[in-house]
Amino acid sequence: MHITDDHIAHFERNGFFLVPNPLDLGDQRFVDSRQRDVEPEWKQTTFPDGFNRGACQFLMVGEPLFSMVEQPGILAAARRLLGHEDIHVGAVGLGDASKAVSADGRPQRQVHWHADGCPDVQQVSLRTALDRHDTSNAPLRVLPGTQHRSRDEMITELMQIELASGTHDIAPEYCFARHPHEVEVVLDPRWTLVWTPSCWHATGVKTAAGPRRAMAWNYYPPGGRTRDVEALKHLIPDWEDWPEARRRLWGLL
Repeated sequence: MHITDDHIAHFERNGFFLVPNPLDLGDQRFVDSRQRDVEPEWKQTTFPDGFNRGACQFLMVGEPLFSMVEQPGILAAARRLLGHEDIHVGAVGLGDASKAVSADGRPQRQVHWHADGCPDVQQVSLRTALDRHDTSNAPLRVLPGTQHRSRDEMITELMQIELASGTHDIAPEYCFARHPHEVEVVLDPRWTLVWTPSCWHATGVKTAAGPRRAMAWNYYPPGGRTRDVEALKHLIPDWEDWPEARRRLWGLL
């Protein structure tokens, strides 16, 4: 995966950029097929408390996805963006996240405005769709540059925009209203989003039938997140036999 100085500048300023999918068509089709194969077993499996279910689905696919995460070109790009040679994988995910978020009883399949991190959190995430996430299929909505803004400031701003919609009797728990500066990312399997989830983001409403699947993984510098280490140990019993460099890359050392 080749990135330029312009990509890096755009990432630092806005928190994201898009590049052609670094996976070849054969790899993309293979992951699509494996995801469909794994999903029925994944649905029936009860994982230990604290495990992220999307991460568990990713880990159940195993080596085909691990080898993608470990591609030298992708690792080199992540190191440039993070400014660190020593990086590790701290979070992964696979599947249709819109199903999980709607399980709390909200009236629509839509993710509210939030950030997975703060201005002090360095992270680079690669997100590739397995299905087209167009306007009817809950596209990702990103607020460029908000990875640099405080949580309190963003919550206040988003709440005021939400109240300005005129649809609430009292202040709501979650904010969904359109922001005048948001970018709607129609993610297509031909392209990969490289971004920081510390940038505030939401999704549109899912009204289309069919799946909204994606695969994603996040790289961190030393001291960064290691959310899925215990899930990896649970689902990959031979992890202790991995070479030291691989264990280090996956946050196991």
